[in-house]
Amino acid sequence: MPDNAQVALFIDYDNIEISVPEVMGKEIEVDWQVVLETATRIGRIALRRAYADWAVYPARQREMLGLGIELVHVSSKRGKNAADIRIVMDALDMINRGTPVTHVLLVSGDGDFTELVHRLRTEGKTVVGLGVSGTSAEYLVNSCDEFIYYDKLVAPAPKQPTKPVKNGKPEEPAEPVVSFDISEARQLLRKVLEADEEEWMLAAEIKHVMLRLNPAFNERNYNFKSFKDFMQAQKDMLEVRLNDNQQIEARLIETTEASDSQAPDAMLDRYLQILESLKIRMTPNEFRPAIVFKFYEMLKTSPDLTLTQLKDKVQAHFEENAPHVKMQHITETAHQLFHTYCFTFDQEQANYEADVRLWDKKVSLTPDVSRSTDLLDKCDRALLSRLGKALGSTEKINKEVAARLLYGSFRGQRMLEHVTHLLQGLKASK
Repeated sequence: MPDNAQVALFIDYDNIEISVPEVMGKEIEVDWQVVLETATRIGRIALRRAYADWAVYPARQREMLGLGIELVHVSSKRGKNAADIRIVMDALDMINRGTPVTHVLLVSGDGDFTELVHRLRTEGKTVVGLGVSGTSAEYLVNSCDEFIYYDKLVAPAPKQPTKPVKNGKPEEPAEPVVSFDISEARQLLRKVLEADEEEWMLAAEIKHVMLRLNPAFNERNYNFKSFKDFMQAQKDMLEVRLNDNQQIEARLIETTEASDSQAPDAMLDRYLQILESLKIRMTPNEFRPAIVFKFYEMLKTSPDLTLTQLKDKVQAHFEENAPHVKMQHITETAHQLFHTYCFTFDQEQANYEADVRLWDKKVSLTPDVSRSTDLLDKCDRALLSRLGKALGSTEKINKEVAARLLYGSFRGQRMLEHVTHLLQGLKASK
């Protein structure tokens, strides 16, 4: 990180307080000092705020205040998303005031912050997310410049069972099982080095590109103390050396293994053809989740819109705030939501001309959609269901290719797990 980095720390307190015991054990408490140290490693903390209904956490207030964290009280009576909304408002206010912040550390795994992350990055801020593995939304993880898992920052706190006593002395506690599959990190490493066409590449540059491709990558997830140790452990696939400037660099070892790199692309084309035959337009792109979230937000704030008006409103938002998002992608997303029955339309025919188009009737969300992530998941499950029917079974769907179809890229094990979760939801509903 640059020496002059100025950090804004926003903490979604409820999200982390609930997620840590859920994943690490009911007896585990969040070590907020570790979170603060993470922010300090990024740069000087210019702003540090934690958002919650603090009447619910009277015992934790002293600890947070002792760390110099400003407590922002948001009454839970305002709804479960009240703290999220306040964080978004404060972050946007920070931008509008021209506060000289270069980095934002967002402590939350809530996918509802995805649109905020896109906005912050559009404004030139480097966004680092911090959440808990298994509970952090994939869309949020992939939107950040870097994403850190809290449970990999701290030593495992749950008591580990001891091994049987030998010679009258109990042995050390058994090591905890690592939940991250290193194969995804190796695939990512190979992808970066293959793009460099067998040239030597600096380790710092390798890690930079790996983080750009997968913001959740962290060598500590695989029990390596440093990136150097991670690379040294992959000598079966790469050469590592010190150059004349005593900098670590690496390149791939030549291999005779054949790879069918065209197969995934051919499969993706097949999936797109299936959807096109069903009149569902789709161009894989990484902005699709953010577009869906904006449809949800706009409809919640302006409930009397027709679908055409809603689409136009979403397009106007991105044209003003994120012009790099293509209008084609927004139009296609509107069609996807329409064809997957995510909307209900006003049935009062007396309100319209006899020949009015369905898209020109007032629209609302279906009752099963109460959050922006619900809308995305509902649409995605329906798209996967259509593919499964065309292929003969959802079990024939390639999860990696499905991730590329839905989210514009494939970024490792957690994205596969999310697609698997969607497919399992289809099986459970049968």
